[in-house]
Amino acid sequence: MRLGGIGRLAVIGIGACAIAGTAAAQTLTRGPFIQNPQALPTSATFVWWTNVSGDSTVEYGLTPALGSTMTVPTAASCDVGAAGTCHLVTLTGLQTGSLYYYRLSTNGVTVQNTTYFSTLRAPTDSGDLFFTVIGDWGQGTTGEAQIANLQNAANPPMILTVGDNVYPNGTQSELDTNAMAYYQAPLQRAFYFPTLGNHDLNTVGVANWANSAHIKTFVLPTNSPEPERYYSFEDGDALFISMDSDGCCSAQQTTWLENLLASSPRKWKFVFYHHTAYSCANGVASIGSDETLRGIWGPIWEKYQVDIVFHGHDHIYERTKFMDEYLANGAAGSDGLGTTYIMTGGGGATLDERAKIDGGGLPYRKPFFFSPVEPCYWLANGCPGGPNSYCSFDRYQYASVTVSGNTTTVQAIDNTGAVFDTFSITKANATPTPTPTATAVPPTATGTATATATATATATRTPTRTATATATATYTATPTATATATASATATYTAVFTATATATRTATSTATATATRTASATRTATTTATATRTTTATVTATATASATPTPTPLCGSGILIDSARLDIAHNLAPAGDETLKIKGSMQLPTAPTLDPAANGFSLTVLDANGALLFTRFVPPGLSPGGGAPGWKAAATRWSFKDSSGALAGGIIKVTVKQKSPGLLSVKIIGRAAAFQVPQSSPTVSILLTPGGPATAAAGQCASRPFSPISPPPACEFKAAFDRLKCR
Repeated sequence: MRLGGIGRLAVIGIGACAIAGTAAAQTLTRGPFIQNPQALPTSATFVWWTNVSGDSTVEYGLTPALGSTMTVPTAASCDVGAAGTCHLVTLTGLQTGSLYYYRLSTNGVTVQNTTYFSTLRAPTDSGDLFFTVIGDWGQGTTGEAQIANLQNAANPPMILTVGDNVYPNGTQSELDTNAMAYYQAPLQRAFYFPTLGNHDLNTVGVANWANSAHIKTFVLPTNSPEPERYYSFEDGDALFISMDSDGCCSAQQTTWLENLLASSPRKWKFVFYHHTAYSCANGVASIGSDETLRGIWGPIWEKYQVDIVFHGHDHIYERTKFMDEYLANGAAGSDGLGTTYIMTGGGGATLDERAKIDGGGLPYRKPFFFSPVEPCYWLANGCPGGPNSYCSFDRYQYASVTVSGNTTTVQAIDNTGAVFDTFSITKANATPTPTPTATAVPPTATGTATATATATATATRTPTRTATATATATYTATPTATATATASATATYTAVFTATATATRTATSTATATATRTASATRTATTTATATRTTTATVTATATASATPTPTPLCGSGILIDSARLDIAHNLAPAGDETLKIKGSMQLPTAPTLDPAANGFSLTVLDANGALLFTRFVPPGLSPGGGAPGWKAAATRWSFKDSSGALAGGIIKVTVKQKSPGLLSVKIIGRAAAFQVPQSSPTVSILLTPGGPATAAAGQCASRPFSPISPPPACEFKAAFDRLKCR
């Protein structure tokens, strides 16, 4: 976004809100968006538009009481909207990695009630990172609305896109109505870092990118030779690079990319851009792999070991194997250095078709009947529900990413809230965790909810290198089990390894059983050459039968929720009309009790394997009265109401009472949202936290596992699986 002025904006129906002031009504017509053009962890820029001109004020602070104020006089002109209707305020000198509260006003009249955001972390900050990625989304569809609502409930502090944010032509009105209106709620709390796609430039053309609605509306980092078109920023020990692949690939952008990667000391490196280097998508609208882009940028990403490359363009989800196809000089070959590609093109636009499977069980692409067959050798395997377990899905979805210490975990979450793929990278000096885990918010459960079982394979990347690595393995599991016992199973591998890089990959596989059993196998191969690299892979497969599930407590201290009740009605497709009721008492490990009005409140529901079913975060902030949504607080009682359910993914009421120090009674009611659970098993667990991720990390949370057996707590389906009741 740059100063300079065109056209006037009509009020956006979905995102607009009018707040009456003493002098005159002020209408918020677009935004707010939280931006970071300085790409600094100590700054944040707020951009919004109103129907009148006037001064722009941000009140902010580390508590809901705010305490600091920044006011900018009426703007002379702006890119989008008539003179004075846009508002841009930049805060500097903020604490890094901190939760801030803020409120916006124009001419002294509030246009955005108190809400919150989190600043980026400093490079020395080892705290967890959480962000989501969407692509090919701004088409104004039901799928887009579902994905937007799920991200609003997940409450990420940062949202990235891989382009095609606007359909069909990238005009300003399309951006307002087909895209940003759907993300009005989450983008009040999350930094927004978008990437250009081809549809974003359809009206102006690639050469005229600077005049696109995308560039004029947003205020993106300016640290590249073509400011805002492509850029980078850091969050903690992670480097993020946004590329523009339209008209790929200019020498100027390519040189900038390589210099940036060569000089970065960050442990984690993520790239996000639009046109896909690897695609096995089918259907008449699918495009397939961009081999020109792959040949120019692929060697650079491999050479500097970019951990994950996120892209879109084709409208499905796919994950590749660890790709090692180029030498450091760009020539074809394998040298142990590589990356993993994730295509997350299912954000809301009309879906393409997933990979096809040939007679030999291998994936291929053939979009038309007369098209040649293109083998998709790059696809990862081990995704239950994918074609022959290959990681290719034609679902509306987004990617949820958590960086925790030495491990990065990606979950692919579809528009029903189901996690259908989980992938992890673990680097040196960390202890891999092969079993599913979960936290309150953001969701980091590893595992896939299936009717059978899931497995996670993890390989550990080390700084040392060796020669080229390829691996082929045959896995045969021969379990023995009885109806009520646990039996061991052995596994036989036939494998050939030539080791090269240090990489970590996560795959999933399935097994069936008539009782509870655990099969595990470990394979290790180490080959030394003139270079030095060791690759170690450990596979642990666990199959859970329908005999006696044993859910475990999910909060670190193991404190359970007493007298717990869970009731989810209308638990059948289509998702979105479910109602939810939860009651119980939770004993926190320490006192005094944390204040949910100041910290929010989190709810997570997991399946029998610990995989995420759905999560909700009720944001902090006191209600200004007059029926407006928010919290009301007394000495020992807090209550949240939002009749629309828009703030927390369908949660309309939360009541928290302090019965004694550390002991809380809780009641949660939700309606008209996706609170579904699988019909295959009534085994679920709930986790409650009077706050967000930091609160859960401090152990201030409580969990309750339910099983389908007596004595209580137990669950059962009612009305032909239309209702789940647990008590």
